[in-house]
Amino acid sequence: MSRSLPIWIGASDDTPAPPRVRVRVFERCDGKCTQCGRKLRPGEAWTLEHLIALINGGRNAEDNLGVTCGWCLPAKNAVDVALKAKTYAVKSKHLLPSEPSRWGSRPLGRGNHQHTATRPPLKRTYAQEHEEQDI
Repeated sequence: MSRSLPIWIGASDDTPAPPRVRVRVFERCDGKCTQCGRKLRPGEAWTLEHLIALINGGRNAEDNLGVTCGWCLPAKNAVDVALKAKTYAVKSKHLLPSEPSRWGSRPLGRGNHQHTATRPPLKRTYAQEHEEQDI
């Protein structure tokens, strides 16, 4: 019967996992990449990677670690950074005040506007305006 071990939790986000934890995670993953599922060969480069990245709220603990092969590492890092950027954009849209427009637009006033562009504007004299009212 195997002895039960407590999971390793890093003292800080910068604390690297000790070799014994690397071995336990590799055995837990059965020597397969957590991204593509490919079995890693002896001597092949692999990385102990956070399943949920620290920048996206993951914790530096043994249960959040997995094995990633050298082929999948750049793609996983790109996905993590894109997710962080999207999360930041959504949060900042809701939390940060919006900036005023740089165009300096002003509200439109009420006035005599011509509603059609196919005919020239009507120019009426004072006499013409008062002639219509008398009729």
